[in-house]
Amino acid sequence: MPWAGTSSSGSYSCATSSQHTLKDLRIKRKGQPVFVLGHLLNRKEQEASFEAFNDRIALVNFSDGGTAGYDPIELLLPTEIDDKGVAYFEIRSCRACEILFPLTQEEADSDLEPTLCQECRT
Repeated sequence: MPWAGTSSSGSYSCATSSQHTLKDLRIKRKGQPVFVLGHLLNRKEQEASFEAFNDRIALVNFSDGGTAGYDPIELLLPTEIDDKGVAYFEIRSCRACEILFPLTQEEADSDLEPTLCQECRT
């Protein structure tokens, strides 16, 4: 398995305390489920799957067959992926800066969810 870049083997990643976006992943697996923040209004806040890199842009596929390119920081990781491979996203808006951020599995299961993104918590 490669140490960096794109991989077609291994498992998909979920949000952790240090990994919230596709950019945070050391190895980006083709098919990785992501939640699009992005700049295209007709695709904003939709689920997609990572396909490949074209220069420094991450190409993602949407369920309707559309493809678009995004900065990897605009692609949030899922909170959980079940045993059937279905990704679940728990996305919240930061109370301080209003940026959207994904909850980790632990945060989603907690009685008290965070109201601040990781950047504002530090």
